[in-house]
Amino acid sequence: MVSPAARRRACGTLLNAGLSRVRSCRAADVSRMASRSCKRDPNPELRSKVLELAKEHPRFGFRRIHCLLEGVNLKAVHRIWKEEGLRLNRRRRRRLKVPSQPRYHLTGQNQAWCMDFASQRLENGRMARVLAVLDCFTRECLLLKAAPHFPSSSVQRELEWLFLVHGKPERLVSDNGPEFRALDLPEGVEAAFIQPGSPWQNGHVESFFDKLRDELLNREVMGSGAELQANLDEHLEFYNHRRPHRSLQGLAPASFIAQLSITMQEAAELKL
Repeated sequence: MVSPAARRRACGTLLNAGLSRVRSCRAADVSRMASRSCKRDPNPELRSKVLELAKEHPRFGFRRIHCLLEGVNLKAVHRIWKEEGLRLNRRRRRRLKVPSQPRYHLTGQNQAWCMDFASQRLENGRMARVLAVLDCFTRECLLLKAAPHFPSSSVQRELEWLFLVHGKPERLVSDNGPEFRALDLPEGVEAAFIQPGSPWQNGHVESFFDKLRDELLNREVMGSGAELQANLDEHLEFYNHRRPHRSLQGLAPASFIAQLSITMQEAAELKL
C-alpha cells in the first residue's frame, strides 16, 4: 500500500512535469485539498543537477555537492536534498585517546610531504600496492601509483622524479617501513618517521586513503593492474582539480594553489 506522503510526492513530480493539477491528482490518487501542499518546483534544473551529482558521487554530502555547483544557495541545495530523501550513511568510528604530538605550522608548499602505501585486491585474486605522496599544506596529491611490488628502489625513483617536477620538500613524513627506511634522500630533505603503531601521526595521507577507498576502491571491481592504474589516474585528476576540500574552504587543491600564488604575488608587489 502506497503511503499518503509518497502519493503527494508523486503528485508534485507530475506537477513539475507540466501536468495540470486535476490530472496530477487523479493519477496520484490525491485529493485536491491535499495537493495544495504539492507546489511546483521553483527550480527544476537545480533539482536535476543535484540528483545527477548525488548519483555520480554517492559518498558526497549536500555541502560538498553545493561546492560543485556555482552560484547556488546552500539552503536551496539542502531543501532539495531533504525532499528527495538523500542521505549519507556515516560510518561510526571509535575515537582513540592518543598522546598529543607536536604540530608543525605550515605556511606554504613543499614544507612537508607525506607518503604511505595502501593495498588493493584485484579481481584475479592478486594484491596490488598503491603509493600516494601528498603535499600537507595544499593537499595536492603529487603521486598515485599502483604496482604489484614497491621496493625501496622504485620509491626512490618516483621521489627523484617528483623532486625534479615539484622541487624538494623540507620534511618527508612516512612510517617506519623498510621501503622508506632505505631511501637515500638528498641534502635539505628531512626524513620525519612517525612512531611505530601511530598512523594518526601521518593523518593527511591516512585521511586521503580513507576517502580513496570510500569513493573509488570500494565501489569498483578492478580486473587488472592496468585497470586499477587507469582508475587511479582519473581519480587523481578529479581530486586535484575538481573535488572540493573542506580544509581549503571548499576549493580543489589546484584552485587553492592558484589563489595562493596570486596572494603571494600581490604581497611581493606591496613590499616593492
